[in-house]
Amino acid sequence: DDDEVLDAETEAASQSPLRRIWNVLVKMWKAFVDRSDDDGKTWNKSQEVEISQLEYKSGERTVGKDDSSIPVSEQSFYGRGVIQPTLWESIPDQVHMLLRSTEGMIYRSDSKDGGDTWTEAYATELPNNNSGIDMIRSEDGKLFLVYNPVGVNWGDRTPISLAVSKDDGKTWEKIRDLSTGEGEFAYPAIIQDEDFLYITYTYKRKNIAFWKIRK
Repeated sequence: DDDEVLDAETEAASQSPLRRIWNVLVKMWKAFVDRSDDDGKTWNKSQEVEISQLEYKSGERTVGKDDSSIPVSEQSFYGRGVIQPTLWESIPDQVHMLLRSTEGMIYRSDSKDGGDTWTEAYATELPNNNSGIDMIRSEDGKLFLVYNPVGVNWGDRTPISLAVSKDDGKTWEKIRDLSTGEGEFAYPAIIQDEDFLYITYTYKRKNIAFWKIRK
């Protein structure tokens, strides 16, 4: 009714310009892939990947101000969905992604046409604290994933762990924790050569940790 409209306008007017902008722009988090078929000369954006039937009220903070100690900018706590995918190809044109999410779990989406179109994102068995993940596929088909196994939105970024899947991501087994204890261990990157995995991640926001692990 008119009173509700006036109340909304009054609230919006009292907010900072930055907050008002984020109330308008931040809704659902979605992911997509930029794909090139000509060695990077041109790029095409794929269909967006999202969690279907996920609801979010614009301007709603998704975690209480006293419920997270992660030192990120205020606008990060608004919006729901999936972002920052990491991808692998199981067989030609069969492409898959794992995604960071706000929902306490790592989500997954699959493509049967080389990454042009994707399934709706669906939850895996892997917990996620709304922090970045990274993975690679080895030549023998194993998937190696680095992530924080914490199932709370904006939860602690400790420990950070290495896991492996031998069935194309259907099930996972933890290999080891890389860092544990107090602090923030996050935003990993993983690459490989024939014999070793090479892993980096932020270490307490002060240093970069590095691991060389035999496959």
